[in-house]
Amino acid sequence: MDKAALASRKKLPRAQTEREILQSLDHPFLPTLYAHFETEKFSCLVMEFCPGGDLHALRQRQPEKYFPEHAARLKFHCVPLSYLCFPFR
Repeated sequence: MDKAALASRKKLPRAQTEREILQSLDHPFLPTLYAHFETEKFSCLVMEFCPGGDLHALRQRQPEKYFPEHAARLKFHCVPLSYLCFPFR
């Protein structure tokens, strides 16, 4: 992540919080954060590769930029089920 771009949009604290949360999680439905490091210009997260992209990118590819109700129900019913099937360690 470009630190200057994050700073100009006041997103540095949010990026830091996201990194801390990812470090603390261990769940099969979430990408694994293996390491993080910073250079002068960039803050880097070394994560598991997710070929399908993220939920935001998937939503942006929808014709109206939102999920139809039937698709949203299916996707969001999976979230609580994942907690029941794979509890946090």
